[in-house]
Amino acid sequence: MHVLNYHQKVVFEDLFDMPSGSVLNFSNRTFTEFFLDFGININDPKYKTNGESKAKRLRCLWEQEERLLIIKVLKERDI
Repeated sequence: MHVLNYHQKVVFEDLFDMPSGSVLNFSNRTFTEFFLDFGININDPKYKTNGESKAKRLRCLWEQEERLLIIKVLKERDI
């Protein structure tokens, strides 16, 4: 399921500062905790199909989850 188009993915990657494979200033622990607030286990193997970096798991998430959930995650990123 591709719920984001190319432009949306570019914007999302920019907002999460993802070019280097990291995601913002998240440690492994805080990355996990951030997604638990949405009921998402970002460490689930389904999000590791393209690799285990934070950025790769986040990309898997937006390829697999519903648009509404992705929008909720995006809105919370500045907190």
